[in-house]
Amino acid sequence: MAPDVPWKQIRGIGNILRHEYHRIADVIWVVVTEHITPLGVAVAAIKRHIGDEPQA
Repeated sequence: MAPDVPWKQIRGIGNILRHEYHRIADVIWVVVTEHITPLGVAVAAIKRHIGDEPQA
């Protein structure tokens, strides 16, 4: 679901936060200014999809 979201890069931010301290400010700035809106749209779509599934 939401193939246009760079899920692998989102998971990879943990490595940057743990090991590449000098890049943290730049990475967070890019996430906030470029990726928050598309990510929010994707998460909302996933939530709608999950809400549409019948409960077991």
